[in-house]
Amino acid sequence: LFIYLSGLFIGFAKTIYSWSLTNLVKNILPTVTIIIVTEILRYQFIKKSNNNLIVIILSCITFILLDTCIGFYNYNLMMKDQIYEYIGIIILGSITRNIFMSILDVKTDFINPLVYRLIMELYIYIVPIVPDFGPYINSVILIVIPIILSVLVLKNKFKKIEKPKDRKKTNIIFSIVLVILLILVGLNSGFFKYQSLVIGSNSMYPYITKGDVVIIDKLNDEQKKNLKVGDILIFRHDGKIISHRIHKIVERPDAVYYVTKGDNNSQADAGVVEIKNIIGIVKLKIEKVGLPSIWLNELFQ
Repeated sequence: LFIYLSGLFIGFAKTIYSWSLTNLVKNILPTVTIIIVTEILRYQFIKKSNNNLIVIILSCITFILLDTCIGFYNYNLMMKDQIYEYIGIIILGSITRNIFMSILDVKTDFINPLVYRLIMELYIYIVPIVPDFGPYINSVILIVIPIILSVLVLKNKFKKIEKPKDRKKTNIIFSIVLVILLILVGLNSGFFKYQSLVIGSNSMYPYITKGDVVIIDKLNDEQKKNLKVGDILIFRHDGKIISHRIHKIVERPDAVYYVTKGDNNSQADAGVVEIKNIIGIVKLKIEKVGLPSIWLNELFQ
């Protein structure tokens, strides 16, 4: 409320995010998933270690690195101003936030960090305008607010409510669900060797059908030059990600190019695929798992 009321004096700016229902869902769901998984993991690390200081510090470092990796792709670090924003908003903001979240977990439970992060990180997608602070003031707010709240929390004593003993079966189910969520977040993030992708067409039918999820093996430049006919390529074309099989290899003195074709298409794709546009190749497919995502996307189009 304080942040938004200040906009009455300094003015408001339109957010960079589209305020359509489709984009709201696409932006919010991954953010909410990452927040929930992160805070449950943090709480489990801290409580299972009986508030061990080393574990708290290591968990902080881990989640700070995760934040910096995610934020890295939103900034052009070749530009001086962008470097300052990245350091102030992403790195320093992540450090103070993760310290505050850890303090909350030690003093209370994971619900409080969860509520704090949902309020502080989702509003930018939901509300079409934000106070026009600029990057410098934004970074100061992200750094100062967690510090102030950390001091207030540390000064107050909280009455802890005794919880019933955990049941072994509940812990096993919880652990399995958590591992599945972690795997899904990791595969969808695109920061690791393997990445998941939902197929949105039947151009590769019958081998891959609409709604299947494929696991992509991301390749380096050297590996991209040594592909063979029959490999299912994942590449970018006109702003889209396409999954088609290598139909022909064109070797030229300057580079290697690939002609692709969908199994369900009568003709090969127009043009060739350059090395720079290749993401990787399909290593595994999981049938129909991505259908809910397809239905949701089609519903809001």
